[in-house]
Amino acid sequence: MVHKDSHDVYRCRQCGLAFTHPLPHKLYEQYDSGYFELYRRRRAFRLKRADARLRQIELIMRPGKLLDIGCSLGYFLEAANARGWDACGIDVSAYAVNEARKLGLNAHVGDLEQIGFESSSFDCVTMWDVLEHVPDPTKHMREVRRVLVSGGLVVIGTPNVDHFAFRLKRDKWRHLKPAEHVYYFGRSSVETLLRKTGFRPIKPPVWAAPLFPGHLRARVRALFSRVAQPNDVMTVYARAEE
Repeated sequence: MVHKDSHDVYRCRQCGLAFTHPLPHKLYEQYDSGYFELYRRRRAFRLKRADARLRQIELIMRPGKLLDIGCSLGYFLEAANARGWDACGIDVSAYAVNEARKLGLNAHVGDLEQIGFESSSFDCVTMWDVLEHVPDPTKHMREVRRVLVSGGLVVIGTPNVDHFAFRLKRDKWRHLKPAEHVYYFGRSSVETLLRKTGFRPIKPPVWAAPLFPGHLRARVRALFSRVAQPNDVMTVYARAEE
């Protein structure tokens, strides 16, 4: 157990999943203009990182219809459209969605269950720094599976509670934010969640993959990620099962 900001974070000894208690109040109301200020100041960095992330995804599949959950100010959508994806985003912050729309992006306010996309609407769903905020991950991932085509791809970026940085820093860990982070996953616990909600975890291929400008760097990144995990944010890929 770790205590921080009037909350306790407990971890299950069997599955490794960690959770905040009590649940944060007014979870979605904190995402106002101030919350996104740092995000805005680092726009160039985030566009560059989004492009690198998309290159990893394109080792697995060619551009198609993409949904970015938690799209924030829309920079990942912007990068995806530039690479030939038909990108759509959603965010619980009306402020963030309004800013994304100012860039001419296709963005909607609300969570995935509220918006109610038709089944099999997307080829790929991305969730960058989102899963740790979701009050009911199982329900959420089942809805992700519903809106994905069979064989479609989900990509999740979330803090890794199994990383040595958490064991070393504990309550000083940069991702320990119990006022907004409800759950903390390790690779095993997130893959368990994926399997029980209709997904099969995979990894970007190193050799047999589509060719596109920048694919060699993407392959090197894919290879390196198999042997070392220096970042305490993990990226998990999974296919939607039949």
